[in-house]
Amino acid sequence: MADMAETTTSPLGKCLVAVPILRLAGARRGASRARVARAFAGLASAVAVALGGAAAHAQEPARDPVAAEALFKAARALVDKGDDAAGCPKFEASLALNPSASTQINIARCREREGKLATAWHDYHRALVLNRETAGEQRRRSLEEVANKGIAALEPRVPKLVIVVKGAPAGMEVLRDGTALPAAALGEPLPVDPGPHEIRASAPGHEAETRAITLAEGETTTVELTLRPAAAAAASAATPPTRANEARGGGTPTWAWISGAAGIALAGASVGFLIDDLSAISALRENCRDVAGGTYCDPGYDFAADNARKNRDFGLFVGLGATGLVAVGAAVYGIVRSGGEEAPAAVALPWIAPSGAGASISGSF
Repeated sequence: MADMAETTTSPLGKCLVAVPILRLAGARRGASRARVARAFAGLASAVAVALGGAAAHAQEPARDPVAAEALFKAARALVDKGDDAAGCPKFEASLALNPSASTQINIARCREREGKLATAWHDYHRALVLNRETAGEQRRRSLEEVANKGIAALEPRVPKLVIVVKGAPAGMEVLRDGTALPAAALGEPLPVDPGPHEIRASAPGHEAETRAITLAEGETTTVELTLRPAAAAAASAATPPTRANEARGGGTPTWAWISGAAGIALAGASVGFLIDDLSAISALRENCRDVAGGTYCDPGYDFAADNARKNRDFGLFVGLGATGLVAVGAAVYGIVRSGGEEAPAAVALPWIAPSGAGASISGSF
């Protein structure tokens, strides 16, 4: 223990963010504006609920080694009989209750039998990480050998997909099977499971391109995409308000739409910081452990950086999420105020707490 660095990581503290109340006074407003306002108000509630659900996931997961062991034995018995459909999900349930290298290796074998070679390859690597916590040197070496053999056997079989976008425009987004890829991943041979895959690239002012491809075991394929400018990308920039809109009060102000869009973007960014916060927490749990007299981390592990990242990301998650809700509320006010008939009288009260978040909206609509 003498060669381990000491850290003072601790669970996230209690946090409550108060958000100002937005009151929409009843007045003569347009019926169409009222409908849009109700839509924005509903969106604010949905964003708050999403943030609350994400915050709940930041809490310490419950562990139950006894139940995990029972599930592992049940899964082993089913798999030995050839019933992967019933046995493999029990391995996953056991892993959720008590992560261990042996359980992760069994899940990797399940994925390999399903033909999901890249997923199995990743699971074997994950088992090597979990194996650091395995008790007993002999047991640890035995599991490490099994995982390394699994990785070595899969390496030549795992297909790889290279995605290239020629003349990548600003704001480009590339999706592989519905999952966004970072720009740094383009041009790199990335492991994928054998079978069909869909690649889609899009960018503002350009026509999206979608490509379907099927990869076989051990195959490396390059997919090249080209985004062409849309024919009518610059058409109809901003049309003046119609006389009907002018008669009703001049139309919805631009700032209301901008505020609503900014609020949604801020809420999305806050979820991104929460995901990074969870990643930091996971790294701390993998490399540090509680022992008598304190908390100790593996030698060479920079616990201070992950601890600081955890605290910073959680603060940004709370701050950006609350600001996003306020921005959406302001958009509701601007849309309703721009109409010409009676608008709804409503009170929007967003809130965020350590175990969740939400929004209370009351009034007549």
